[in-house]
Amino acid sequence: MRIFVKIEEWLVILMMIAICVLTFGNVLSRHLFKSSFSFTEEITTNLFAYIIFIGAALLARESGHLGFALITDLLPRKVQNWILILIGLLTTFFFIVLFKYGTDMVLSQYQYKQLTPALGLPEWMMGLSVPLGALLCLIGFWEGYIKSIKNNKKEGTIK
Repeated sequence: MRIFVKIEEWLVILMMIAICVLTFGNVLSRHLFKSSFSFTEEITTNLFAYIIFIGAALLARESGHLGFALITDLLPRKVQNWILILIGLLTTFFFIVLFKYGTDMVLSQYQYKQLTPALGLPEWMMGLSVPLGALLCLIGFWEGYIKSIKNNKKEGTIK
């Protein structure tokens, strides 16, 4: 699994570099030639959508998302365990719904051969960030939950 994490990390790095280069080039173009590239907004916006989902999945693996630890740490151990299970079920439900509707959106874009306005790329390539991101987040969150449960058992906080 570690290889997938490295791939995700490098994808985020490369997409961030692409966004920076495109945006910087667009700013230079605007100031030097009094004209901007119309395609940069389209590419950077869509790359950013991929970055958000991949980054969320990476952070979820490390249990890095904000939680209610301040409140839940005050609760009895059994209640903490049930809250962790409830949060897991709710996030699972959310990402399954997001995956389903994202997949429907991508299939619709593919079926109707929708194209992006500036570059004329297939819209489904851009929309794929939603179901792919939902799937990555679902996996990442469960990796984080399992890791948290194992750590809590080692520390003796969950019995």
